[in-house]
Formats: sequence, structure tokens, C-alpha cells
Amino acid sequence: MGVFSTILGLCGFGIGISAGLMIGYFLFIYFQPCDVKDPEIRPLVEQDTDSLQRMLLEIPPWVKNPDYDRIDWLNKFILHMWPYLDKAICKTAKNIATPIIAEQIPKYKIDSVEFETLTLGSLPPTFHVMKVYVTDEKELILEPCTKWAGNPNVTITVKAFGYLSRYCTIFCPFFRSNK
Repeated sequence: MGVFSTILGLCGFGIGISAGLMIGYFLFIYFQPCDVKDPEIRPLVEQDTDSLQRMLLEIPPWVKNPDYDRIDWLNKFILHMWPYLDKAICKTAKNIATPIIAEQIPKYKIDSVEFETLTLGSLPPTFHVMKVYVTDEKELILEPCTKWAGNPNVTITVKAFGYLSRYCTIFCPFFRSNK
């Protein structure tokens, strides 16, 4: 009885999937949505001020303002250096954070807090534009517009009250632009 119902169930599933795909295909092909409108395309001269302001936000700063410089060369440099920079930054962060954490954990009755893994991922940050200020005091002020949608892997192991707990960071997007 169980074998017979299984065979009939599989045949019914196969026939149902086939019929559903065929009916769905023909419905998709023959019935066009009636609420679709063609986009209104007008020259920039005919746009109102609100539309122009909305479009201006999508234009990169180096197009709108001559004070901003493109720095694609820096992105290429960081891309090639990223594996080494990642290791150096993570080692420095771990060396700085470990004594601070060790100083704070007795207050909360935690046995230990350790970095199990600490990497910033394979994707480096990118700099879109940079604004450079030269002052009279022989200073150079740089204002970069930065984006980093990295894939960091930070795993922290916490031992407290006889229990072991792990905390992970999987995705950490970051965007900073000039005001």
C-alpha cells in the first residue's frame, strides 16, 4: 500500500509540475500587464527644479564640483596591498583591544574574552573622491568619500560561568561622504 501511494504521488507531482509550468508560461506570454506606462523622457532644460535636485544627488561629486578629485589610482593601490594591510590592521587592532578587554572583564565576572578569528575580508575599502585643502600653516587636509562593503570575519569567544559562547560578525557595510 505504501509503495503504491508513493508511486502515484510521484506521478501526480510530475504531472502537476509539468502542467503548472506550461500554464504559467502561456499566461505569462499572452497576458501583458495593462498598468505599465512608458517612462516620460524630457530634456534637462524642461525639468522642474525638484526633479533636477533629485537627479543631482545621483551624480558623483567630482562631476558637480571641481574641488573634488578622482582617486582611482589609490583604489588600485589598495586593492593590491589589501591582503597585507588586512593582516597588519587586524594584528594592530587585536594588540590594542586585548589589554583593554583584559582590564574590563573582571568587572563583569567573565573568565576570558578572546579573538578566535579577526579578518577584514577580501574586499578593500574604495575611495570615490577626495577633497584636498592646503592651509597657510603648511597643513594638508584630506576629505575622502569612502565606501566599504567588506566581508569581515570577526569571531569572539567568551567564557563565563562555565559556558563558552561565540559571537560572529558577518556583514558590515560602511559609507562616509563629505558634508
